[in-house]
Amino acid sequence: MRSGPRRWRIARHRHPSLHQLFWIERGGGVLIGEEGESTLGAASFLNMPAGVAHGFRFLPGSTGTVLTLPVAVFEPIRARIDPRGQLLGVRIGQARTAPPELEALLAEQQGRRDNRGEALAALATLTFIWALRLLEADPQAGPQAGAGSAAARLAARFQALVDAHHREWHALEPYAAALAVTTPHLTRACRQALGQPASAVLRERQMLEARRLLAYTQGAVADIAYRLGFADPGHFSRVFSAATGLSPRAFRRGFTSGAE
Repeated sequence: MRSGPRRWRIARHRHPSLHQLFWIERGGGVLIGEEGESTLGAASFLNMPAGVAHGFRFLPGSTGTVLTLPVAVFEPIRARIDPRGQLLGVRIGQARTAPPELEALLAEQQGRRDNRGEALAALATLTFIWALRLLEADPQAGPQAGAGSAAARLAARFQALVDAHHREWHALEPYAAALAVTTPHLTRACRQALGQPASAVLRERQMLEARRLLAYTQGAVADIAYRLGFADPGHFSRVFSAATGLSPRAFRRGFTSGAE
């Protein structure tokens, strides 16, 4: 953790697409959450879902580590190990020692060895299993739950679906159906948890895919537009330009010329 330069305070903020697990080695402080404030002691951990607003007031000299995973990486892990959905809420737990895999995970993250991605996913999985076991063993380690966290859980599930299906699902209806909610409900949850409507979340992911296709493939702009669900390539170009400040062709030229 790096809050010292900020006088040990971190203002409330949210990470729309990132799940975090905090390990407080020494010191501690106060979590400023959506439902109020909670104490964080030494040798404690905090599970923070994507989209949930949070801030901190740390004791001077506090030390620890933050494990951060994109929702697209975290959600498949969680789905395998957490059928009860405990990691979908804000959770605080106590431990006698740091997660056993944490040191290896940090070393792997800083290295560039073969199969690095697979190793990081395996070590992250073991770390979250460690947290789950401690939460299940401690009945006092309940979720800091509320309407906000419910919206954040729905938004996180939506983001995971968008990452998995944005190539074939180009409208909100199939996502809402898969989540068993209405599209207005989904939009309200995303506005509450992420600060933007569900349509904007989907559009951001489409534009990320557009940049990838323009940079790493030779497909025509019109073909990329159709592939992303745009019936009119001209409309795609206008949306892309609004999102990036460049036309699709200018973006591709800049990327390829920069690689030379």
